[in-house]
Amino acid sequence: MVAALIGMMFAAAVFAVIIAGAFKAQASVKNSGYQSMIGYGASTQMLQDKHELHRFGIAQQLRRHLGGMSIFGLSFNVMALIGGAAFLYGPALKEGGPSVIGFGFPILALLALMVSASLAELSSAVPTAGGVYHWATAMGGRKWGWRTGAFHAAGQLATLTLMNAACAGLLDAFLSARLHYDPSLVTFWTTVVVLTVAQAAVNHWGTPVLKYVLAGGVWLQLITGALIVGGLVWLFWPGSYSPIVLFQFQNAQLSGTVNASAFIGGTLLLQKLFIGMDAASQGAEETIEPRVRVPWAIYLSTAYTYIVGFAVLAFMTLTLTYTAEGNAGAGLFINSALAGWGGAWLIGAIVLLSLWVSGLQTLTVCSRALLSLARDEALPLSKWWTKVSERHQSPSSTVWLSAVLAIAILAAAQAITASGYIMLLVSFSVICVHTSYAIPIAMKLQQDNRLHSEQRAPWHLGRWSRAVSWIAVIWLVVSAALAAGYLHRWGAIGAALVLLAATTMDFRYEKRRLVSVQTRSKRTRKELLRMEKKFPLQ
Repeated sequence: MVAALIGMMFAAAVFAVIIAGAFKAQASVKNSGYQSMIGYGASTQMLQDKHELHRFGIAQQLRRHLGGMSIFGLSFNVMALIGGAAFLYGPALKEGGPSVIGFGFPILALLALMVSASLAELSSAVPTAGGVYHWATAMGGRKWGWRTGAFHAAGQLATLTLMNAACAGLLDAFLSARLHYDPSLVTFWTTVVVLTVAQAAVNHWGTPVLKYVLAGGVWLQLITGALIVGGLVWLFWPGSYSPIVLFQFQNAQLSGTVNASAFIGGTLLLQKLFIGMDAASQGAEETIEPRVRVPWAIYLSTAYTYIVGFAVLAFMTLTLTYTAEGNAGAGLFINSALAGWGGAWLIGAIVLLSLWVSGLQTLTVCSRALLSLARDEALPLSKWWTKVSERHQSPSSTVWLSAVLAIAILAAAQAITASGYIMLLVSFSVICVHTSYAIPIAMKLQQDNRLHSEQRAPWHLGRWSRAVSWIAVIWLVVSAALAAGYLHRWGAIGAALVLLAATTMDFRYEKRRLVSVQTRSKRTRKELLRMEKKFPLQ
């Protein structure tokens, strides 16, 4: 009973932290002296945004058309509450028992809020599509920036691969039950390719409607969560178990205490639900008033993932009968959603659509991340990947590159481990993305939380900032280490290969630069000698 009371108080405390952080940030925006041009019309604000982008030496190539709801949707959809839970909720519950929802999920949310607040401050200071890459470059130079960008791009590509592989697996099983065919490796890979190509096509040709897709994805997730909770309450409430079961640290069968290792492993699986909070920063060059709207999108996407996620996952856990059979597998989320409405196929279809839309927005983020790296020659064949479609104002080259790389990563993961590739992808994604978050936040701390005066952020936590950033950095380092140890060791090996690739590209760039400087120096000396002969001193 005491544990239940502590757990409920802790869950409520996370809500309090969300509200306190929001009030502190809003006060900083009002007191910062930042002048919004929205009141003078969207076109005036866009001129200001274009001018600020030029200060970073970047031309306005992408369509600036995203509002507050749309850019919030980019982070919220990439975090993929419904989609991520569809394939990770069951394994997490089976591994760590119901307490991964009662204690694990709020702990993850509280620490994720620290990270999102720190990233939000940086996004307000440097409102460019490079996100963590540009933030690290602004504070630590090219070498740190390139490595940060490589980790971030690799982690987001792994997330895209993870979402599409899960969507394909669930969709293949869903269709086979209704069309009466046997799922196989061929049907799985066909589904993966079709889903990924469709996402790339929407990103290439669908830029004018992208803001509606982003906003629609938010409503899709919220409505899906409401339908699941509503169906479960309608048919099963008060449920099979008391809410106390969420806080008793019992195993999935409720037959004994779960050990610490299993609890940590189950909780880490849910970490995916808080990966991608920074996605809004990749759309900064397409957002109207990014200095304020992007940081709010980063912070609030984390807050809403916790609020909606805790309600959905807790209700599902308390109304399930999984413990009797001990079969909490990958399809548990969808089976529970269907059970809430008596097996209505529409609910399953909506969950799958939500998963696909989350993959669609993750591909959007990947394409912008790769474009930012290519613009600074941090990718092989950079000239090919910097092309932006003038007609669609979309980075078409990196859109299709992201799709191809996602399929290649899935093939590599399955080649390494045919049965555990989901764990491998989760581990690799967490390690790479959290490393890319930790580097710029650590640099911000090293510089005593001060960016250059011309880059002062209106969205800021004031005196709280330093403590929040320290908590964020420590958690990011610890979580990356835990992911390597508890989820899959190949995640760490893959991250090491990413670091090696980024270092190689940096070495090649530096070598080309030195050769170029030496060539220019020789030409200058020859030109001076020629001029001295032509115009000798008297």
